[in-house]
Amino acid sequence: MDILIILLGLAAGFILLVKGADLMVKSAVQIALKLKIPASIIGATFIGFGTSAPELFASTGAALNGDLSLGIGNIIGSNIANSLLVVAVLYLFIDATYDKKIKLNPTSPLWMMVVTTVFVSSYVLIKEFPFILGVTLLILVTAITYRLVNEEAIEDEEYLEETITNVWPKAVLSLGATIFGSSLVVNNATDLAELFGISSLIIGVTVIALGTSLPEIAGTIAAARLKKPDLIFGNIFGSNLFNIGLVGGASIVIQPGNIELDVLVQMFLMYFVSLVVIIISRSRIKRSPLIGFSMLGAYSLFIFSLF
Repeated sequence: MDILIILLGLAAGFILLVKGADLMVKSAVQIALKLKIPASIIGATFIGFGTSAPELFASTGAALNGDLSLGIGNIIGSNIANSLLVVAVLYLFIDATYDKKIKLNPTSPLWMMVVTTVFVSSYVLIKEFPFILGVTLLILVTAITYRLVNEEAIEDEEYLEETITNVWPKAVLSLGATIFGSSLVVNNATDLAELFGISSLIIGVTVIALGTSLPEIAGTIAAARLKKPDLIFGNIFGSNLFNIGLVGGASIVIQPGNIELDVLVQMFLMYFVSLVVIIISRSRIKRSPLIGFSMLGAYSLFIFSLF
């Protein structure tokens, strides 16, 4: 009975977290438009933040509970899921007639790798997550967002054109739902780890990471059918960047120090698959079940390797 209650709580938490974060970001965009904030700033901040909002609330919620392991596991697992699962979905669902090389601005993938390098190399050298690393990541992501606003003027028509009525009440309600949902996810994930006698880090890398990556996976299916692989890769680069810079930085500042298990192998894997996605994004994109199922297989092996 305990396991059923925990799973129901986890499912309810994910629904509130993902749906609440989505409405919260859309409401924030509408408020920003009402306040006459430039579209370029909205695109480079709210849209990039939107893809990482579930991870942010789940990881910082865990950190506030004194569980940095779950938060770090969520970041690593989400970035690996973004790089392997999301790209796998792209190659399996892209329109069969699509076959061309896409043009991507190199700024986002470059900065994603810079932040990832700082995050990974710091752990390799000192095997912990000190307060100064959290501050450095937050400063980096702030500076990078400023650069993106001024250089790329990113816009997202879906967010910018969608009108939401009663925006202020919905913004408050969605924020409350997101916070409560993240609390449910963290608490039930911790209970799940204790019930099975496994590390909360493993729960973060697997269950929480997969749950908070659902928006990216759902968005990928839609974008693939619309023949928009450029949006998918932009989403991956932006999400991975914000996951480490914003989510990681905030979590480490809240709860700096050690985590339960050594994640050196997982860190190197995250770094490697991030590079692989950049290479793939510069190649011709077309439907390929071989690549799609190979990346699904690689993700499955990664999950099995944790146990």
